[in-house]
Amino acid sequence: MDPKDYELEFFKSNGFQRRQCSGCGKFFWTLGDSDICGEAPCVEYTFIGKPLFKEKQSVHEMRESFLSFLEKKNHKRIARYPITARWRDDVFFTQASIYDFQPWVIQGVVEPPANPLAISQTCVRFNDIDNVGKTGSHLTMFEMMAHHAFNKKGKEIYWKDRTVELCHEFLTTVHGLDPKAVNYSEAWWEGGGNAGPCLEVLIGGVEVATLVFMTYVLENGQQRPMDIQVVDTGYGLERLTWISQGTPSAYEAVFGDVLEELKRLSGTKVDPAILAVYSKAAGSMKIETSADVRALKADAAARVGMGYEDFVKAIKPYESMYVICDHTRALMFMLSDGVVPSNVRQGYFARLLVRRSLREMSQLGLENKLSEIVARQVDYFSNDFPDLKENRDEIIKLVDVEQEKYKETLTKGRGIVQRLESSEKKEHKGITDEDLIELYDSHGLNPEVVAEFASSKVTVPDDFYKRVAARHSKVEREEVEPEINLPAGLPPTKLLFYKDPSKYRFRAKVLAVKDDLVVLDKTYFYAESGGQESDHGTMKDMKVAHVDKIGNVVVHRVEGPMQAVVGKQITCEVEQGRRKRLQKHHTATHIINGAARKVLGNHIWQTGAHKGVDLARLDITHYADLSPDELQRIELLANETVLSGTKVNSTFMERTAAEKRYGFRLYQGGAVPGKEIRVVRIGDFDVEACGGIHCKNTFEVGAIKILRTKRIQDGVVRIEFVSGMTAVEQMQALWAAVTEASTSLNATPEKINEAVQKLIADRKELTKEIEAMKKGRVGETVEDLVHRSVQVAGVKIVRHVESEDMKHLVSLAKELIGHPKTVAVLGSDEGGAKLVIARSSDLKVDCRPLIKEAMAIVKGSGGGKPDFAQGGGQDATKLEAALDRVVEMVKETLEKE
Repeated sequence: MDPKDYELEFFKSNGFQRRQCSGCGKFFWTLGDSDICGEAPCVEYTFIGKPLFKEKQSVHEMRESFLSFLEKKNHKRIARYPITARWRDDVFFTQASIYDFQPWVIQGVVEPPANPLAISQTCVRFNDIDNVGKTGSHLTMFEMMAHHAFNKKGKEIYWKDRTVELCHEFLTTVHGLDPKAVNYSEAWWEGGGNAGPCLEVLIGGVEVATLVFMTYVLENGQQRPMDIQVVDTGYGLERLTWISQGTPSAYEAVFGDVLEELKRLSGTKVDPAILAVYSKAAGSMKIETSADVRALKADAAARVGMGYEDFVKAIKPYESMYVICDHTRALMFMLSDGVVPSNVRQGYFARLLVRRSLREMSQLGLENKLSEIVARQVDYFSNDFPDLKENRDEIIKLVDVEQEKYKETLTKGRGIVQRLESSEKKEHKGITDEDLIELYDSHGLNPEVVAEFASSKVTVPDDFYKRVAARHSKVEREEVEPEINLPAGLPPTKLLFYKDPSKYRFRAKVLAVKDDLVVLDKTYFYAESGGQESDHGTMKDMKVAHVDKIGNVVVHRVEGPMQAVVGKQITCEVEQGRRKRLQKHHTATHIINGAARKVLGNHIWQTGAHKGVDLARLDITHYADLSPDELQRIELLANETVLSGTKVNSTFMERTAAEKRYGFRLYQGGAVPGKEIRVVRIGDFDVEACGGIHCKNTFEVGAIKILRTKRIQDGVVRIEFVSGMTAVEQMQALWAAVTEASTSLNATPEKINEAVQKLIADRKELTKEIEAMKKGRVGETVEDLVHRSVQVAGVKIVRHVESEDMKHLVSLAKELIGHPKTVAVLGSDEGGAKLVIARSSDLKVDCRPLIKEAMAIVKGSGGGKPDFAQGGGQDATKLEAALDRVVEMVKETLEKE
């Protein structure tokens, strides 16, 4: 770091001195006399019980004081971005306010929504999740208040001096902080491919803000000056609120009524002095690992004169309540912003928060209360965030669904852990860290639950939740460009289909030919992208079989003798019928997505789609299979929209303007690159950023018919559908099937359901009669089989073969072993080889090795218990041999006894 980066005129003119901390060695600027930088662990928290601001403020008041202060300083207040960073394809969540403007604003591709601007951005990070609740200050979800300025050459807004001046004025003038109580520590910042000097703002042992001056682009280990130099500040809303109140922990300052309700429900009471000492002790340490937390607790216990175990026991309920407060707030925002808990992508983290919260709730004896706490969080924060109130019912529903799923997990959990232990014992090892991660990822079992269910001691890693979060933090790119090597220097292909999608015949100049690939200077052929299949057609006498887009160049794959000549014009024609069917399916996809959101709720987001000629599919986020009623309502609303004849507008818009006008619902299909994005709007029904080709009016889509739905993974439902003439053809095929069935049932199509119900009832009655007959026959057969059995050492061995199903064999075997000293060896050749081996309870013959031997002969598998085993194999021709071998083994066993 260059010291000159921090020698600001503001510091010099206001009497600040540059000092070096005697504790950590960092340099800092101060008006005070101390040689301590003012950050833990160099100093303890000095504000616990002694607020440093002139008045106590809630998070709402602190946020408003910050934003209104900056408005008075000519900053424009902008609304928060979603906590789910849907405008980016490299991260799942918004982790800092600067994420809102990466990469496009930072790179100068688009203008910022305002310049300068002020924002309070909801953020979520999981790197400290294991320490949440244990230190008094760590949070998963937090608000980063910020002011940003984007400085272009010749259009500078402000830089370092003004940034520090604004910060200092906010703290000292607005909040009455003693100017000598704030220090500015020199530091260096790097992130997201950028770097620059920064100042860490330190008050009372806490870093309350970071003032970053983004100056460089990092490329191959080298620094290159940025074209736009960015003021990137971040002020911790929760920490500033905490300092203003001087409470024992940040949680006490932030969560107000919610925390009080948890205290009331759990009946928890702890001496506030203990919590204050605990937080002060945290201020004297650098808390990064759980080992640090244990040392912190030992230090705090010694300070209050308690034994370590007694101290841990005393504060544990508060740790649980703090975790619940933090996690439910983060969860509330994630669910409101459209995350559906699942085992993949953003949903994985929502489920992690739910299950960890439920575990902590159970520790407080508050089972089945999670949705109640989340509801209280919504009520507490909805005045500041109206969207929470709007989505309240959906948020609660999602939490309730997850809670029921967790109950099911716990019901199955003990058996899963016991089976794992049994297998591990064979390998002479206990449950490992990897086992714990696998049990959590595959079965949803928290490590603490595994430890509870296990018969042997299980050590839970200190950083377990950080580990599992890290494993799922990498964003996999869903669309990968095909690997095609093109000649260098090709210009972008002019895309003409947007201007006139109804033009199919055109002439273009050939720019490149390679093997079966042709590049033109312009094209009406749509390249496969966004889930829409490519156009087909002809290029002179060649067939255009597929079209790809590599960067900005469209590549046509042709079949037949190559007739394209570089530099020459060539006549092309798009296959009209295919294009129209793809258009209809793409517009229908948007219509169904909008209909699903209106029927099911705002948590509906598109996670994938494919628009083919004969079939289209849409994958949406949803927590359950769609019911027949929901499906019918979605289809009805979709067709009503078609018949409304709503105009489909497709317009290229500057990204920032589009986001400002339509919000982040634009990014249904994922992040879209570039300065301009193409916005497809169907009236007020649906709006999305989309590069596909659409109908001009919903009426052109024709009928929409949903064929089937299925849950393709946890939290994602697939809807398969057709539209236009394809839908008509499908409905005709369905009607033909109904008509044929009604003829067979001797009923009219309108009465087919009654006829089918009667058929089902008749079948059930016949099945009962057949079962009764079989049972009677079994009774007759049993006596006959016992009479004809072979006796060895006083034991009856019944060997019998018949062509019946496994259910009948099992029933017969149970009847036979009702007789004393009986072994049943039964077989059936129906659909392969089936065997049942059973013995009466007064014998010690083990059926398991017998079935194993038999299965080896018939090439199958089986198993069971010592007194009853069954199995099946492929080779029915070896059934008799298998039965003979079992009888032989039984005889050998009996003769030995």
